[in-house]
Amino acid sequence: MKNILTILLISVVLFSSCDDYLDVKPSKTNEQEIETTHDINLLLNNTLDLFNSGHVISDVDFTKIGDDIKFYDNVYSVFSTWIPYEQVQSYTWQNEITAVSDASWTKSYTHIWLANYIINNVDNLEGDEDEKANLKAEAHLIRAYKFLSLAMKHCLYPSSANSAELGLPLKATTEFEELPARSTLQETIDNIETSIIEGLKIEKDRTDSWRESKGSAAALAARFYLYVHDFTNAKKYAEMALSEWNRMIDMETEVPISKKFGLYDNPSTANMTTFGKAFYSGWESQYKMYVVEDYNFYPSNDLFAMYDALDLRLKFYTQWYLGVYFGLTENNYSYTKFSRAIMTGPDVAEMYLILAECAARNSDFATCMLNVEAVRINRFAAADYVELAIPGSVKEAVQLVVDERRREFPFTSCRYSDIKRINAEGLLDPITITRDFYALQDGNVNMASPQSYTLEPNSRKYARPLPNEVVDLTDGKIEQNTY
Repeated sequence: MKNILTILLISVVLFSSCDDYLDVKPSKTNEQEIETTHDINLLLNNTLDLFNSGHVISDVDFTKIGDDIKFYDNVYSVFSTWIPYEQVQSYTWQNEITAVSDASWTKSYTHIWLANYIINNVDNLEGDEDEKANLKAEAHLIRAYKFLSLAMKHCLYPSSANSAELGLPLKATTEFEELPARSTLQETIDNIETSIIEGLKIEKDRTDSWRESKGSAAALAARFYLYVHDFTNAKKYAEMALSEWNRMIDMETEVPISKKFGLYDNPSTANMTTFGKAFYSGWESQYKMYVVEDYNFYPSNDLFAMYDALDLRLKFYTQWYLGVYFGLTENNYSYTKFSRAIMTGPDVAEMYLILAECAARNSDFATCMLNVEAVRINRFAAADYVELAIPGSVKEAVQLVVDERRREFPFTSCRYSDIKRINAEGLLDPITITRDFYALQDGNVNMASPQSYTLEPNSRKYARPLPNEVVDLTDGKIEQNTY
């Protein structure tokens, strides 16, 4: 019997047991017969769905939770109707997100479903055996990336003290009736590592940034091992990734600046059509591209203060959008590196900075700075570039690398994951995030009532609430986080 992949499944929420949905009969408009490995490749080339998870997705939520963003009074007064209430709840670290659904959860588990389908069925399809093995490895990498992003968002940091805390529901089949309870955090981390190890079996060179390769597998492994502070493996796989692909973007020569409306500097990347050909090839340091879409990337003054005045990365923080369209004259910057999108997949610069941190923790400060400067030299005009001083201690060196990661990857999960792991370890000074906003009352923002919010180091609030629908539709079998 032919394998049937029902396209209608792409819109289903994980763990939904809705009888109305299950009663839908497949038709010519909602099913696709999967018979060959070529058909699987067509699915994996569906870049719009696999790259983009909508507006309220994991990395957007990371941005709202972390310290890169600030809803200044003048900005929020203009955009309050455009900023969903659930983003405000994340921004103020509420114990409950009242929105019924969560696009990051839904999209992630949709892609996990697809990965499971490939893993469980590809051996029975027509096609070359080597290609089947590569497709299975690619599916493991997709599943690992999605589970890792969800674990960073919804779970506590995976320290030994937290190993028995709640992890994720580890769904490994395509059966909608399967309703796994949440695993332990240790089981979740072990599952992610197992998927990465399976994904590392891929035997494909990088030919583009929208499919997995040997380089993207090693890069994801390096990201994972840095997060769990396994620096031996983080170094091993960062080196492996760079041996496969080490293309950096020189921002002086490869990101030309034009004038928007003849007034404001505007990097050419902001003019790329999202999901067009130029968009996919315009930032070639990505090993495997994942994309976040959102308009509300408003940098905090703390983030701005991280940059040298001559740092070309400042060009991506533009005033033209808020200044020209909305007349804001202060605190009026928005981040427009790729128009309204941010690339969040593993990156060449990320690998250099992982090597830098691993060297720093081994007191090899010269090697640490060699890798830091491999990134920085591409972020300044040649005439302005000056090497940083060699740090004098492990703490100073690691802090320097963490700061460079923040400059290089703003508004992505990198900063949020760094805060969680740094606070759990204790080497660097603990990070407390405090922000002034307004009181939230009866589902509304009370702009007449200012209020301060604080996120303490290692707070349980770092594990964000699960979508209400997941808890409700499973009658509580899947537990909500507690605070």
